[in-house]
Amino acid sequence: MMVDLGYTAPARIWFVNTDMQSFHEFQRAPGDVSPFAHWLKAGRLFVTPRPEKPGKYNNALVAMMPGDPVFAYEDRLGFVAIGWVCSPKDLQDSSGGTALYPNPAEMVRSLGVDWDTSVTRTMSEVSARTRVPQHGLQACNAGTPLHDLMTTMLREAQGRRQLDAEAQDADTLKRIKADPKYDSVTRTQLVRARIGQGRFRDGVLAREPACRVTGITQSHCLVASHIKPWAVCEDGEHLDAANGLMLAPHVDHLFDTGLISFTDEGRMIVAPALDPAVLQAWHIAPDANVGQFAPDQAHYMAYHRLYVLGQPRPRRQRNVVGDADAGPVDIATAEISSTVTPGVL
Repeated sequence: MMVDLGYTAPARIWFVNTDMQSFHEFQRAPGDVSPFAHWLKAGRLFVTPRPEKPGKYNNALVAMMPGDPVFAYEDRLGFVAIGWVCSPKDLQDSSGGTALYPNPAEMVRSLGVDWDTSVTRTMSEVSARTRVPQHGLQACNAGTPLHDLMTTMLREAQGRRQLDAEAQDADTLKRIKADPKYDSVTRTQLVRARIGQGRFRDGVLAREPACRVTGITQSHCLVASHIKPWAVCEDGEHLDAANGLMLAPHVDHLFDTGLISFTDEGRMIVAPALDPAVLQAWHIAPDANVGQFAPDQAHYMAYHRLYVLGQPRPRRQRNVVGDADAGPVDIATAEISSTVTPGVL
């Protein structure tokens, strides 16, 4: 059985016009690069309120939370990228003096954003469906044509990221199979770890005999979930039992997609993109404390909070297997159980 929530639009979507005139009182010099090229390289969003309105955009910057999607629109080009506010949130204030903002007396505010340029829309494509605000940084209201367009683009971005993740998983499996330092037994163990079986599952189950969130102890109803994602594990981490939790399938979905995480002390952290109605329907308390994590687990949990929580990671579905003796895995034919169904951002 697999949990399939389908696609749910985030609670809040942001729009930002990257054209320098949206945030800058001076004309861009001929030949200057696109403002967004600077944004993309820096991994940030920049705003420069005019001196007479120094507090402009402050409310929006404060309201933007880790995991919130933000669409970058540039005059003459259209939508040039989708970004997600970085986790942890990284607001910076500094004076000007950069190549893009040359006035040293000007206040420049910026926010860390994980930009994705794989899904775009040209000006003609956008104008055929909706009108785009001329200036500003603002939240986009649900039910509007602009919000509908952004939601469609988010679906596409999620699908692309899912395909990228599957390709990354496949490359990792190929590397493991081809690496001469792994003997046949180790290769089998690594592949079985990816699908929640074998040595990894046994080790996690010995340390974590119950789902930390639901308290379920029936092993056949639990998933051996990697804390640091399998595809980015380094040597030795794929099979490390400290890098795993036994979770109920619906909790595994929330944890695997970065919609929830935990402090080292066990307090649940909920990403802004998670609709509270989901937690309510599943009887999960958003302020739950699931108990202290051991130091070797806390090492992996720190990675999860920094690089998974609130990030637009694609969903990876996996089989919910029974006890560890589920049978042998043939690494020559083993496949990762997954689909390209977009999940919750």
